[in-house]
Amino acid sequence: MIFGKNAGLMLKYQKAKAKMVEYDVSKQEYPHFPLNSNELSYPTTYVLSRYSECIIENNHDELKELELLLITTAEYYDSAFKSKDRPEYDWDFLLSGASAYFLRKDFGSAKVLAARVVDLIDEERSPQKLLTNLYNYLLGGVYLPYLRVIDTYERINNFFLDYFGKGKSLEALKSNLWVYRNEIYENGDPDSIFYVDILVAVIIVACENSPWSLLPSSSGIPDEEWEPYLQGKMSIKMLWPAQRLIAEKGLLRGESSIVQLPTGVGKTRSIELIIRAAFLSERANIAIIVAPLRALCNEITMDMYKAFGNDVTINQFSDVLQNDFWNFFSEDIKRQILICTPEKLSYVLHHDPFFLSAIDLFVFDEGHMFDDGGRGATYELLVTHIRQNITSEQQFVLLSAVLPNSGDIAQWLFEDRGCLATDDSIVSTPKSIGFSSTQRDIHFFSDDKSNEDYYIPRILRVEQLKKLPRERSNKYFPDLSSSTDVAIYNAIKLCHNGGVAIYLGQQRSMKTVFERIINLDKRNYDLKALKDNTNQAELSKIKGFIESYYGSEHYYTKAAELGVLPHSSNLQNGVKLVVEHALKNKYVSCVVCTSTLAQGVNIPIKYLLVTSIRNGLQLVKARDFQNLMGRTARAGIYTEGSIIITDCKIYDNRTNWKNGGGYLWNDCVKLFDTKLTEPCGSSILSLVQDFNIDYDVTVSGEKFIDIVIDHLDERDFLLDYAKKLEKAYLKANPKRTQNLIVQEILLRQDIISNIENYLCLVRSAETLVNDSKKSAVDISTNTLAYAMATKKEKELLIKVFQKIEENIQQYSVEKLSRYSNAMSGIGLSSLIEEWIVQNELTEKIYTETELLSVIAELYLQICGDFRYQEHIQSVCKKWIDGQTPMEINNKETIGIAEVESLCNKRISYEMNFLIGNICDLIEVDEENEEQVDQRNLLTLLQKKVKYGVPNMTAISVCESIFNDRLLAIELAQILSDANIGTDKILNMLKAHSEEIFSCLDSYPKYFKDRLSVLMK
Repeated sequence: MIFGKNAGLMLKYQKAKAKMVEYDVSKQEYPHFPLNSNELSYPTTYVLSRYSECIIENNHDELKELELLLITTAEYYDSAFKSKDRPEYDWDFLLSGASAYFLRKDFGSAKVLAARVVDLIDEERSPQKLLTNLYNYLLGGVYLPYLRVIDTYERINNFFLDYFGKGKSLEALKSNLWVYRNEIYENGDPDSIFYVDILVAVIIVACENSPWSLLPSSSGIPDEEWEPYLQGKMSIKMLWPAQRLIAEKGLLRGESSIVQLPTGVGKTRSIELIIRAAFLSERANIAIIVAPLRALCNEITMDMYKAFGNDVTINQFSDVLQNDFWNFFSEDIKRQILICTPEKLSYVLHHDPFFLSAIDLFVFDEGHMFDDGGRGATYELLVTHIRQNITSEQQFVLLSAVLPNSGDIAQWLFEDRGCLATDDSIVSTPKSIGFSSTQRDIHFFSDDKSNEDYYIPRILRVEQLKKLPRERSNKYFPDLSSSTDVAIYNAIKLCHNGGVAIYLGQQRSMKTVFERIINLDKRNYDLKALKDNTNQAELSKIKGFIESYYGSEHYYTKAAELGVLPHSSNLQNGVKLVVEHALKNKYVSCVVCTSTLAQGVNIPIKYLLVTSIRNGLQLVKARDFQNLMGRTARAGIYTEGSIIITDCKIYDNRTNWKNGGGYLWNDCVKLFDTKLTEPCGSSILSLVQDFNIDYDVTVSGEKFIDIVIDHLDERDFLLDYAKKLEKAYLKANPKRTQNLIVQEILLRQDIISNIENYLCLVRSAETLVNDSKKSAVDISTNTLAYAMATKKEKELLIKVFQKIEENIQQYSVEKLSRYSNAMSGIGLSSLIEEWIVQNELTEKIYTETELLSVIAELYLQICGDFRYQEHIQSVCKKWIDGQTPMEINNKETIGIAEVESLCNKRISYEMNFLIGNICDLIEVDEENEEQVDQRNLLTLLQKKVKYGVPNMTAISVCESIFNDRLLAIELAQILSDANIGTDKILNMLKAHSEEIFSCLDSYPKYFKDRLSVLMK
């Protein structure tokens, strides 16, 4: 036995010491550790040395035995360095830790430790120095020069650069390694002898994962085709496990696949390699990447620009659902990458069925959206449509970090024509899970939530706060009954170690947290750490930028002054972009966020402080929570992340079953267990399943479908049904005013509309000579919903598809084609058609203001049951005039938060979608000179409503450069032309680059960085 029976405890104690340092706990307050964790130095040294020897000896059997011990070894050295109790050995801990991580192929963590050891090694021309240099070259992209040859040391350095930079001298490198090893064994000191074996083993592992050998063999593309890329500065130097997996599974040869891998293991580089191989092999000229959020599309677009530069044309579709995608296609463009949301791709396919055949490679990122409400139904029907219509020459890749039933979905998606790429041994950076307690401790757990690993004592120090004028009672911070107080306290305590995110379950809690931080500042509580850990010059610009939207008195502005930034769905888009950029570049260290952080945006944080495990009435999904956890400790930035539950009741009441504490504890710990993650379901399948409207009340899916089938052709029936159901429920349960009845019924109405619209597409795209019911059966049986359904559920699915098909038979193919293009159900489409006739849209000439007025009235007719509906028209006018939330708030009797909700959800999303419906449904006879064609005016108005800007130039900036309203308007003024299209905007900005960049000097760095990349 290499490690003794107490080794596990010793490692926990070592981690505990490291965590004490993170929290600045004085050594006098350390708990008593009954074992000396320093004793792990001996067995870990043996493991690392013997593991290296086994690689050199090609001893695979013993390597397998030592693999688990290597994990303990890496974590021990990492924790030993962080503990700061033996600083004279810091270089040794870092280099040994980097080596243990590297040899177990955790290259991200190896990169972090290797970057820190560079300045700590004094011995020039030693194995230690060479090893450090090779790590930083391979993992960090650090420049490594050729050396004037004096001895074997320099030859290894130079032959290494020859191989990894030019693909040659591999045999010379290997033969010199053995010479160097023998030289060190004969003349070296103990440290050098220890590290020379590690050096040899590391180079062997690096060569085994070299792109010079793996990419040609796994893609079938000759070496000389890969050579220009691999010799470039931005090329991959070594395949990480995730990239090696996609290579081994055949994705570089064109194999379709579901890729199920954790967050932060090299997904972006994997996508790049898949696309690069498709282009080099000439299997593809056009690739499309589909991602669920505009922010994620922006991020992917920038990643592709950096990866491909000018070798490939890269275009990101706008979010606006209109025909603005034709100009991306040209015979002059040989290779192209398109980026868009699922909704935009669905819109494109509804308007141009032939677009599908033009795409050679489909990449769906964050591909677990099949059960995401109404969006899930759209997503499933989109993937179903692609699945049924692509050829064997077209490649389809779907990636997700949280798809536990990926095998089942792969079987549905590909049958026998694709593969599943997953590997349980590929894991993300480890996370420690902490629970706050009213005893002022934080208790940390790892795999077994019934056994605590360690705790940090007395970390939460409650202080009396300064009283404000006219206050009598004493106030304290943190209030241990407030999860937000505990989160703020931890953020202040930890922000010097790395990025901190305070996670809130609901948007409305943002105000509470920010106002508490500002109140603490008023009471002279020490918040200095928050601001000290920022780039203060950049923070000043960010604060000024936020102030331009929200005013100097808003809590976002005041908190930004203190070093805390917001991130949520309702935030002004430009502010979101700036906050993400600031966090990525470590200009700030603290963000307060909602669930937007879980949706794939790559923000590198070390600590996630969770104030609630509920989103409103419902417990957060384990899948969403684990995606949120994946935002912490990105590979190559940190070696460990921490998730801290700041609601003390969860830990303190964990054994109290009588009051529900035990159940809440179980619900909470399940969120961390990847084995208990809910399988990805299907929104379409949920249509026929039973659903809960309260914790103990369920509505039968079968009865609901019977009602739907009886009344499907009645407009607004489901809304009326929901209201009747809620009224009856409240009569029986008068105290249960918080229920999900209307929400659940309207969700199902949305799903039905999506199915209806898709059937319009299918029926209008081809002449159905067979029985229509069979057609509906064919479509329903090809969905993921059907593949997942029970026998009874399959019958109900076919039944509802047949009924919808029966309903649309009464319409002509031409009308169904328009309904399909409108991307809405028949009920809404026919209502809009009636409205077009009533308002004489093809007969009267409307001004933009008049058109906006009648559209606002239509919107209220369709969606009128919401707060502040009487303000929608006036707010919309101010929005497209470019007014800020502060300016709108000053003129309307509603708060800034309500203004943002109206503008982002009601106007920019829903009203924009409605105008798109009108554009698609309006019929203009171009040969009839008496008719008025409002479509150009409508199209321009739709974009103004989407982006909240007053002219075409500002729209072009939002679509093609960066989506920020205020800056787009300012750049349009500088260009002195309000009508520049998206195809010319970049060239116009280049022509005025000096003036443009001078303007950007006063803005946060995001904008200048973004424009600089685009101008290259």
